[in-house]
Amino acid sequence: MNEIEQPVALFRNARALYRARRFEDAASIYRRCIALVPDFATARLRYAELLVQLGRGEEALAEIRAGFRPVSGQVAPFRGSGEPIRILQLGSSSVQGQTGSDPILDPQIFETTTILVQYWDPEIALPTHDIAFNLIADPDIDAHALAMATELLANDPAPLINPPHLIAATSRVAHPLRLQAIPDTIAPIARLLPRSEIDATGMPFLLRSPGYHNGAHFELITTEAELEVALATLPGDELLQIDYIESAAEDGRIRKYRAMIVDGIPYPAHLAIARHWNIHYFSAEMGAPEQAEEIAYLSDLRAHLGDRVTDALVAVGRSTELDYVGVDFAVSRDGRLVVFEANAAMTVYLPDENAGSLERRRAALQIFAATRKMIAERVASRRSR
Repeated sequence: MNEIEQPVALFRNARALYRARRFEDAASIYRRCIALVPDFATARLRYAELLVQLGRGEEALAEIRAGFRPVSGQVAPFRGSGEPIRILQLGSSSVQGQTGSDPILDPQIFETTTILVQYWDPEIALPTHDIAFNLIADPDIDAHALAMATELLANDPAPLINPPHLIAATSRVAHPLRLQAIPDTIAPIARLLPRSEIDATGMPFLLRSPGYHNGAHFELITTEAELEVALATLPGDELLQIDYIESAAEDGRIRKYRAMIVDGIPYPAHLAIARHWNIHYFSAEMGAPEQAEEIAYLSDLRAHLGDRVTDALVAVGRSTELDYVGVDFAVSRDGRLVVFEANAAMTVYLPDENAGSLERRRAALQIFAATRKMIAERVASRRSR
């Protein structure tokens, strides 16, 4: 293996370990990779993402600062032929809660420039671009970054994917309130409260530390003892108290669906099935019958869910007014849509190519292709004026 290939191989190995949730092993490989190529910005950014998962925020910020110099955005070059689509991505140094665009932006089609709004000099013109893509997707931790992105783009004439002012309306507190008016939809109400104001009244309920994803720092409270432990261990001065909605089906299992709404059209991403309430795909109980159920969903979303739930799902996506947004949901026993989350921070996992993941891989690729098509159409429309 030559010196150019080695850091890339290490980076890929670290990414695989991260996806396998072997965080400490991944961290060790990232450090070796960065030691070889200190200016490997993507490695530093992914390492920072991992450090945040490990609760090492100051170290994560140091990696961000090392990988992204103020003013100087990072450019992923165009590797195709003809004229590229020049896309400008706006991200945040917080790393968490951002739209994952890497598998969407094919270098055979796009020249991609990424800036972090905290490190961009607003007195300097933005890099040349045909379209902008706001990646900042979590208003609970990035309200200031969203405000900065809005200001930077205020006079930009290019089309914009996921305007930051619309992201700001998808907070865990504000967005469920907007969903109450959508027919056939249940959206659990969330309240952001100081610890001192949280008591056992209204149990069962969920407690969550704002700004975390993938089920981290998230507890179901059914007893006063559980509440005491949660208040002692969950990080943050304020916590989200969320109504608990029973979403288990008749067989006692929870089915957590993920769909992406791209340009108003719903696309299935995955289905996770398990008996425990804090369900994610990596912790799901997916035997052969469950995989068959997931394949049915991935093959035809509307046929699997029915018109009532599908129409509610589309309405939830459209309520955000975002171009690219994910929805995690279940179906209640009385046939209504139960919305767990609806935001642009949803991850679409592209599984490795093997016999057991063909349908999920096909579904992910369909989402990426639909998003590329949307971007290309927006750019073509602007160029034709």
